[in-house]
Amino acid sequence: MSEKGFIYIANRQKFIDEAIISAQSLKRFSNEPICLICPRILVQNNLEKVFDVIKTDEEIEEYTYLSKVIGLQLTPFKKTVFLDSDTFITDSISELFDILNLVDFATTNEVTMHTTTKIELKYKHILPEFNSGVIVYNSNEVMQKIFNDWFTICQSNNIINDMPGLREAVIDNFNEVRFSILPDQYNTHGFKSMLILNNKVKVIHERLGYKWGVTTPHFMSFEKMNKFALKINKLEYKRLFVPKVGIIPYNWSPANIILYVKRKMGFKRVSKSR
Repeated sequence: MSEKGFIYIANRQKFIDEAIISAQSLKRFSNEPICLICPRILVQNNLEKVFDVIKTDEEIEEYTYLSKVIGLQLTPFKKTVFLDSDTFITDSISELFDILNLVDFATTNEVTMHTTTKIELKYKHILPEFNSGVIVYNSNEVMQKIFNDWFTICQSNNIINDMPGLREAVIDNFNEVRFSILPDQYNTHGFKSMLILNNKVKVIHERLGYKWGVTTPHFMSFEKMNKFALKINKLEYKRLFVPKVGIIPYNWSPANIILYVKRKMGFKRVSKSR
């Protein structure tokens, strides 16, 4: 087993196509090996130009979201960074491996509080789900237990999407598993609405393209994703992203404009300590 590397999991051709673009964006900044896990029928000669390791598994073809839970266990690395196929890397993210010196796994928070109502959730409304688009994890006994419980919880409760099962598996193993929350810059999504961005976005996680006559978004080409990445990272300090408009410095936000006008009118600042 190699020391560390990145993995993608794809059980359909469209996810293979996305993963190729994502891996190409990653290779610009990383020297660690990249592994693709997919069914044998999807293996093509051109994949070896992008991926350093290709592992095949037929079981992941049987599932949608849960194929991820199976594929995560097939990593050839001791320390792994998993990336969804619809991610685009804009800078080095190899520093993510360092967090595994402290914890068993790390992800970002899921912005939707609960993505299923099929089961009676423990600690509802006070413990969020974890977004599974970027997962950093160690290959150890604790994580093997998490993966097994994650899959079982989703299967036994007929949960199609994967994120609720990860949350419940962590709760069931809370005394054994060590985990951390990653900054949003490693898994930024929500660009279809207005966003506040505080740092350089390192991982864009979203399908932003649309085709005529189709309402389902698709993952844009490398060139278009790179152009979008350069636009949102033109500034790296606090800023607003507005769809169809682009990036607006935060000091141009409505609240700050109103504050500027008030100062011009003679409004005074009062110390908070008074």
